[in-house]
Parts: sequence; structure tokens; C-alpha cells
Amino acid sequence: MKIKGKGVYSNGKILKDYGIVIEEGYIKEIIPNSEIGTNDNTISVDGFIYPAFIESHAHIGEIANILSHINGENFSFDEIISAIEDRDVSFIFNVNFNKLSKEQFRHLFNLDKKIYMQSKDEHSVFVSKRFLESTSINRESIDKNSLVFIDNEFIGIFKDNAIGSVKHLKEIKIDESVLVKVEDYFLSRGIVTITNFDFYIKDYLKDRKIRIVQGIQKDYLDDAILEGIKTGQGNDNFVYGPLKVFLDGSLGSQTAKMKDDYPFKGLLLLEEGAFDEIVKKANENGILVAVHAIGSEAVHIALKVFNKYKGLSKMNRIEHLQFIDQSDLPLLKETPFIPSMQPIHAKGDVDLYKKYMQGFRYAYAFNTVLKSKGFLIFGSDAPVEDASVFYGINAAVKHPLFYEESIQLDKAISAYTDWGGIYNYVPNRGSIEKGKLGDIVILKNEILEDNLLNNEILSVFKGGEIAWTK
Repeated sequence: MKIKGKGVYSNGKILKDYGIVIEEGYIKEIIPNSEIGTNDNTISVDGFIYPAFIESHAHIGEIANILSHINGENFSFDEIISAIEDRDVSFIFNVNFNKLSKEQFRHLFNLDKKIYMQSKDEHSVFVSKRFLESTSINRESIDKNSLVFIDNEFIGIFKDNAIGSVKHLKEIKIDESVLVKVEDYFLSRGIVTITNFDFYIKDYLKDRKIRIVQGIQKDYLDDAILEGIKTGQGNDNFVYGPLKVFLDGSLGSQTAKMKDDYPFKGLLLLEEGAFDEIVKKANENGILVAVHAIGSEAVHIALKVFNKYKGLSKMNRIEHLQFIDQSDLPLLKETPFIPSMQPIHAKGDVDLYKKYMQGFRYAYAFNTVLKSKGFLIFGSDAPVEDASVFYGINAAVKHPLFYEESIQLDKAISAYTDWGGIYNYVPNRGSIEKGKLGDIVILKNEILEDNLLNNEILSVFKGGEIAWTK
């Protein structure tokens, strides 16, 4: 396959009037259009050739749930009532719990309906009283700090660790039609490779149009070791990624664990000693760790433990890394790890930040992290936020909270391309160069800061074959 374009993005710049040659799924060369010629195996595209984007943090199972159930994104209380009106059992995903009052949750809890709602950030779940009473769940055995009450009256909300008590109630619908929609969701955004941190869907993802880096569930660490699974093991379509571990919750649910309880306490989901043991065991057996750490105390623990075991691995990851205490800046620089961040959260969380964070300085600190580590990788946490790379780059180069935390455009692109390949443990993709996978995206325009929100994906190639076209 030979592809002529308006230009090829390579080594951080556009080579005007260049194209590429792909053979047997891999890039053979980048050459001027004038040298490509014309034959049956040559196509011309009216756009710019970029490496296909890499999504470093997504939840494919939750995207499937939204596509097969009610998508409650931006739902008001009245819209929730309308959605469940003619249903005896309702599953609603992607709901912004911060838009509802505790009184409204109490009303929903007492309705004579079975209702299961999952919050947008996936750190809270609501289950109605009737649904709970139809099960054998013993609420008295659950830590009350992970439940929500009004005047000692439970109103149906389970947070973080408590979600494990009710997650079996969630209806999972996965079939070919849903999987095709999931593929289209990513491909239409120019994304071919996705690091997936949902575990129950992994067996459906091994031979799709998209390529998968599959996270490993913490509770299955021993099984993974026995099976000989190691991070980076697999083929071009499906590779095992890091072990996913949660240290804390989220900003939206105020369960992000903050240092010195400032500006709120938050919730530590795993003690430092237990996390230490997991990292040691995993790394000794060739499995790297990706730790969810949003609050400053959780980030501190992650840095401390990763620094302790830097002799075992320098490729463990911190996911989110949203709030960094100023006193930890030297540790941030000293500790070898992969920073995996989601710039779209900075934009999506503006109101939450203003409500809860009291001007906390090192928030969504992309530039601080980049200067400390020399690289970073980006994702979206989809479906928490849209997986659009254009939205993500826009938030990274035009930081919505701290201008000084904005990064240069070429660095933001690298966070979705070449750095994304290296630090998602799949270094054979993410850039247009000889020997790399022929995964490319055709864009209407060159990526510039002033066209990010009106650029277009025209087509996507996987291994030199068309995978999606507009």
C-alpha cells in the first residue's frame, strides 16, 4: 500500500507533499509523493498523514455499558425520572452525581422501582431500596464512610470500596453489535491502540479492528503469575499491560486522599504496606503496576513505593496524578515512573476544582510533570470524558486553570503518539518511521493550536488497511 498525502507528520514536523509505503502491515519508507508513482496499490488522500493515536487510559467495558443501556450524561433529576418512568428495572450509566441533591437521591431510593445508577467518574453507585431488598446484601457489614446518609438515613449511594458489595447487580450486555460500536467510537477519533482498564470484557477484545493493551486486575495477580503473564506479552493486536491498583477515589466524590486532609480528607483504599507488597511481588514477576492516585497523599504513597523499587522497574505508572503536594516535587523528579494523565479532566473538572480545591496549586500539573520526567502519556478515562484527542490536546496546550501548566503542541501530540507507544509497552507503534506498524490517521488539516476543535478525522488505517472512513 502506497499513500500520497498533503504531508506526513514525522519527528515532530510535517514533511509537505510526502507519502508513505506500507508493506505487510509495517511502514517501509517515507518518500516524496513525486517518487511514489501511480498504480493499483496507490491511493491519494486529501489530508495530512499522522500516526494513529494511542489512548493510554480507557474503560472499554463501561463504554459498552453506555452503548447498551441508558446514557445518563448531563441528565437532570427530572430527566432521570422520565427515563425510568416506564421501566421496572433501569440501568443508567455516566451520571453526574454532583448535579443531584441528597434529597433527590432519597426520593429515587424510595421509589418502587429497581434502579442502578453509576456515576460519571465510576467511583459511586446508586441502588434503589427495592433493588437492594431483592438481594441478600448486608449493608451493616459495609464501612459507613463509604456510604451516604441524610440524618442517619441511607440514601442508596455506595462509594469506592463499597461498590464491590453491589457491582454484581450491574447488567452487562456485550454482543457483536456493541463491540462494533465500541470500535467505531475509537476509530472515528483516530485511535487504534487503547490501554483498557476494564477486565470483564477482555476476552472479547483479542481480534478486533482496534488494538488492545489489557490491564491486569489486582485480585488476579497470583493467577497471572501462575499463568506466566508478563507486561508487554502478546501480539500486535492484544498485549498484556500493567496491574491496575487503586490507592484512592476521585475529586467528584471527594474520596481522593489528600495530604494532611487538605482541602478535604478523602479515602485511602489501600494502605501503603499492602501497596508496597503488591508492587514488589508484581515487579519481581515481570508485571508492572499502574496505580490510580488522584489525591496528594495517594500520589505521595505511589511515588514513595515506586522509588523504593526502582531497582526492580522504572516503568511502573501513576494514573491521573491530579494533585501533587509542593513538598513532593523533589520526589516527583527523583522517582522513575510513567506519568499517565488525562488533560480533558482539567477542563471537565473546572467547577469541581473551584468548589473543593481552594486554589490548590499543583493540580493537573502537565508542565511540571513534563519538566520533571521529560515525557508523559495522555488518555481520556473514557467514558468519564470523551476520548477525542483533539479535546485532550486543546486542554493540554491551553490549560483551563493554570496557564503555566500548559505544554507545547508537539509534546502534547507525542503524549498521544510516540510516547504513547513506548510507555504503553508497545514500542512498535506511535510514530511514522521504518519498521513501525502501519497504523495511521488522515486528518483534514495539520494539527495547529488554533484548529484543534474544528479539525476532522477523514480515515484511519490499521496495518495499512482501511479500518474506518468518514
